[in-house]
Amino acid sequence: MIIRSALPEDIPALITGILEIERLPDGNKTTYDQLFGCTEETTRKILTDIFQDEENKHTELSLSSFTIAEIDGQAAGFCALIHTDAEYYISKSELFPIHLPPIILEYFSRMAAILPDQRPLSSNKYFIEYIYTSPDYRQKGIAATLIEHQSKKVVADDVYINVFSNKDHLIKFYKKLGFYPDAEVVIDTADNAVYPSRSKFILKRKESTF
Repeated sequence: MIIRSALPEDIPALITGILEIERLPDGNKTTYDQLFGCTEETTRKILTDIFQDEENKHTELSLSSFTIAEIDGQAAGFCALIHTDAEYYISKSELFPIHLPPIILEYFSRMAAILPDQRPLSSNKYFIEYIYTSPDYRQKGIAATLIEHQSKKVVADDVYINVFSNKDHLIKFYKKLGFYPDAEVVIDTADNAVYPSRSKFILKRKESTF
């Protein structure tokens, strides 16, 4: 297994994994389809454009945030490391107006305005995000290896993981790695599902013990 930084040629695999993580329970839509008000094909084009932007830094949709686990020349898994400081939120606020067509941007802005504000509990933390292993490579320790690799980069006492509250198997897995619920955050509205779950858990691990 080779652990390396993500490269432009990894972008299709990154997008496929991210959309699987963000897929709603009915299997037909993803979070981004819902936020953009478009088809998955269009979502993929938008995300590709965002990832290809060399000035896009510091967010969970920045190529520079991702680390890849490579096996036999294939991207077998990946995850991102982000720091939700002021620079993160500035970068994220600029990202969508730059890359979304006007009609989609208008729709996205309306959707974002009605969603609960996650900042009070999510700001100023190091998050390991979008932890994904390709189906062909699961049960090989890839996710654990990536998490430990990213954790070593954290210059703080704590590192965090977001997980949808309905993903019991993932919560159990992260607990084995020393992550435990620090807070539960409502992320969705009751009458218009955007995310795969109404809420998420913020899991925390003390890095001083690892």
